[in-house]
Amino acid sequence: MFPQIKIFNSQIATFFLVISLSLTLLLFWLSARLDSENGENFNRKIAFNLSMLIMIFGFWGARFFHVFYEEWPFYQEYPAQIFKFWNGGFVYFGGMAAAAIAAFVYLKNEKQNFIKWADFMTPLLSASYALGRIGCFFEGCCYGKTCDLPWAVAGLHPTQLYMALGEFCILGLLLFIEKKKSFFDGFLFLNWVLLHSVFRFVFEFFRDDDRGNTIMGLSISQALCLILIIVSSGFIIRTKIKN
Repeated sequence: MFPQIKIFNSQIATFFLVISLSLTLLLFWLSARLDSENGENFNRKIAFNLSMLIMIFGFWGARFFHVFYEEWPFYQEYPAQIFKFWNGGFVYFGGMAAAAIAAFVYLKNEKQNFIKWADFMTPLLSASYALGRIGCFFEGCCYGKTCDLPWAVAGLHPTQLYMALGEFCILGLLLFIEKKKSFFDGFLFLNWVLLHSVFRFVFEFFRDDDRGNTIMGLSISQALCLILIIVSSGFIIRTKIKN
């Protein structure tokens, strides 16, 4: 793993370098999508405001979920460490929830259709997750169990790369579906939630980092994945029946 990279005379956290480069790339892709046929009905200003909100609330939501759920006794004793995010400590589902709430409130205030925007932003959300897991690989967090397979890294399952590869496969499928243009509003977003949750649920079994409390042998993330699988599947089935 390469948690630090030296650029000139400075040491930079590889995770944040990867995240910064990824977000820059995603913003360029957002601009290209707005110029494409898929983005012709979406306001550019709202799109970039929305992306900034997702980044900010996603970042701090992931951070605070880690602080208050995973390591609260530590941060209670050392509160200044809460804001030293460069030392690591983020929870994806915390960021996802915070970003979704912020996006919903903003779009409602702008009198925009949240579901249509969710579909439009879904490929970007999927790509951001995959790229983020590459950052996790370099950081060395979210590591896997002991493994003697040919692709093992430092004797461990490279779970970060499993999740990145799985998410890139999901992204490819989402882009294929999007090209068909024959789906109801929310279908793309719901399918991402469903597929992402299935992959995440499976890959969690290979992880060996501290997963916190468990529920019937499942990590909290796996429990949340099960809920999302049920809810997203229910919405997809219900909408298809109605149509």
